[in-house]
Amino acid sequence: MKAMFAALGLALVFVSGGCAQTHVSAAPALYAVRDDDSTMYLYGTVHVRPRGADWGDARVREALDESEEIWTELIISPAEDARTQTLAQQLGRAEPGRPLSSWLTPEEMERLNAATDRLGLPRGALEGYKPWIAALTLTVLPLTQAGYDPQSGVDRAVDAYGDAAGKTMRALETPEQQLGFLAGLSPDLQREMLDEAIDQSGDVVAMVDAMSAAWERGDDAALAQAVIEDTRSKYPELYQTLFVDRNNAWMQVLTRELEGAGVDFVAVGAGHIVGPEGLAAQMRARGYRVERVN
Repeated sequence: MKAMFAALGLALVFVSGGCAQTHVSAAPALYAVRDDDSTMYLYGTVHVRPRGADWGDARVREALDESEEIWTELIISPAEDARTQTLAQQLGRAEPGRPLSSWLTPEEMERLNAATDRLGLPRGALEGYKPWIAALTLTVLPLTQAGYDPQSGVDRAVDAYGDAAGKTMRALETPEQQLGFLAGLSPDLQREMLDEAIDQSGDVVAMVDAMSAAWERGDDAALAQAVIEDTRSKYPELYQTLFVDRNNAWMQVLTRELEGAGVDFVAVGAGHIVGPEGLAAQMRARGYRVERVN
């Protein structure tokens, strides 16, 4: 399920649900990047949380209060959500004459049917979709059934906090860019992701529970192992597309921002902060002072 961990953040733009009422104290890692006249906080998020779960400690809120601009991966609003859902359906729709079953052997179709039966989906419900969106559906649906809620993701909580405080909200990407990363994956990788999702759909909740626990306690080493290291070794195309290329593009934007003065807060998926090509490591390599502040 490592490939699906890597893609999970982009999976949540076209699903909804979750009804758990839980309050878990969270103390995730927060980094400060500084030069002589500016500070940029880097906050790794998880894009799906149980409804009502905590999204950050007092130090995170202090950093948000201190910041003038707040950056998330996307602009978050009902209108943008609706537009993104429409785009996902358009990009994920199977091409004429190429239904999902045409990607699979008869044995694989049996396993797909068993997975959809277990999740309560009608047989054939995914037939009209490409493998990448079918794989993400098989990953996200068990999470929403277990009480995880994409609408309670940490990035959304950060956005709501910033909106309430009248902060300037900025975005690093557009919905077209984000969905294009997945839709543009090679056919071989899409098929591999689907096969993995079929096999491991019954295990995804336990895996995400462990990843969420690592995030809550600020265990960057565990997050890097779960999200980054295995993806880099087993799925180099996915790692390059979803992490390296995007991190490099974001660094161009963020380093330009640091050329000015003031305080910014950057909230992006935790996998983009940690690891050798993560934002924290890249900032250090460029000579900025980077420290963990909580």
